[in-house]
Amino acid sequence: MINSLTMRKIAKTSSTPGATRLINLYHIDYEQEGTRQQVTFSDFPGFGYAKVSKTMQQGWQKMIEGYIEGNQAIKRIIWVYDVRREPDRLDEMLLEWFFDRRLSFTMVLTKTDKESRGFAANKKRLLRQYVKEGEILTFSAKTGEGRNELLAHIIDAGKPVLRIK
Repeated sequence: MINSLTMRKIAKTSSTPGATRLINLYHIDYEQEGTRQQVTFSDFPGFGYAKVSKTMQQGWQKMIEGYIEGNQAIKRIIWVYDVRREPDRLDEMLLEWFFDRRLSFTMVLTKTDKESRGFAANKKRLLRQYVKEGEILTFSAKTGEGRNELLAHIIDAGKPVLRIK
């Protein structure tokens, strides 16, 4: 997804879940309305999907929590979610963690090119039951579906907004 958004191959990809072992940071410069801007993508291990030991999963969880909690530079969390997956207990725990900490997040259903539009729409409706707050977007790195919408969403996160909680 990062490579598609930046239109450059900057993030390493693997067909095996769990290849990302650390938090990888990508600083991207862009121009908007004649002004040079920067956004940082933080790529985390997918600890719920990797075939690694429980100890390593717990280590990743602590690393990610430590990175996010109290980090004022984070404007929005993009939760990358394979459209073909069904929600599980780890997903529920992650949502509880977001809500408990009042973290702004957006769920992005990826790999939508691998299923029909109807399937993705149904999955979005199903996930709305879990994700009561926050947006749900669809995205395909292969076809480019949702790319512009997600880019606009990310850039808007950097702008000051009034949030009443």
